[in-house]
Amino acid sequence: MAKLFFLGERSLKRLLESIEAAEVYASVRRERSSEYCNVRQVPEAEVSLRQPRPSASPKSFLQPAKERVAVYSTAGTSAEESCPMCGERALVGLRGCDMKAMEYLDKVFRGGDFQDPFYDARRNADILITVDCVTPHEACFCTALGGKPFAESGFDLNLTPIDSGYLLEVGSEKGQAILDKMGAEVSEATPAQLKERETVRQKAVETLEKQNEGLRVTDRIREVLLSEVKSDEWSRAMADCVECAACTFICPTCHCFYLYDQTAGPEKFERVRSWDSCILGDYHRMAGPKGAKPSPRPGLVSRCANRVLHKYAFSPTQYGMLGCTGCGRCIEACFGKIDIRKVLKELGGGEDA
Repeated sequence: MAKLFFLGERSLKRLLESIEAAEVYASVRRERSSEYCNVRQVPEAEVSLRQPRPSASPKSFLQPAKERVAVYSTAGTSAEESCPMCGERALVGLRGCDMKAMEYLDKVFRGGDFQDPFYDARRNADILITVDCVTPHEACFCTALGGKPFAESGFDLNLTPIDSGYLLEVGSEKGQAILDKMGAEVSEATPAQLKERETVRQKAVETLEKQNEGLRVTDRIREVLLSEVKSDEWSRAMADCVECAACTFICPTCHCFYLYDQTAGPEKFERVRSWDSCILGDYHRMAGPKGAKPSPRPGLVSRCANRVLHKYAFSPTQYGMLGCTGCGRCIEACFGKIDIRKVLKELGGGEDA
């Protein structure tokens, strides 16, 4: 077990100040939920690591909703303007589900034959500071997928909130460098504090299991979704979808994008990448001769079914892990009030599956 350190509540601000990064995005308090804020620009913002996870996922930090990926002219591509530009940045308040999402995105953008240089540059530059969920959101269901409400790897520093402050676990040289600057403000955790950490974590697990009782997504869900679900069952499950695509845009693992070109000046053009969604009708539309099928999935229900299948059936085959982390943000964002937990239970993803 890694050596743990104790940090008092009043020293949290000092910890953030010890991070050598131009931008420090931390989870800050809001009336209904927390959200990420650059505390370098808004130092008066109240950093809150004890509220439920932020409603917005950290995906936008790694894969912005819109970005320029190339600049070119009739003379060719401008290498300087087409290169990713990013400085060191810290993300504070990430959760265990967020780290799982990054693990998934790493497989998509860094694990194949072609690596995305923009994503890779941000991943290499970012400092990741995670925090245990002590107050899980009512929509969260990570334990039903085999996850935990705390990060186990991938972080530079992890914080566990306890009554008198935080326990710190170092996960990398970046994290150790931050800790070294704290000096006497951190101390080795006592046996009582270590026990409190175990209690806090177990309480969070019990809370999640209680609010998701009866849901357990096992390996068999893939077989069920691929072979046993009938079209009328999909229709009932997705009847309330309004095609807003909020579920895919808020999801920390959905990564579909659209590329288009536009003018950027006299004899100058740029290629832009923006988020796209498999829920939208135009997503699958294809060019072709008159009379050709314009889309392989013209129906909304089939597009909704494809999203669920991609998360729970195709991703395990393609990437060796589910495309869902159980963060519950899609439930929170859905205008049609569709609860993916209920959908999975109805389609065969309950305890017996």
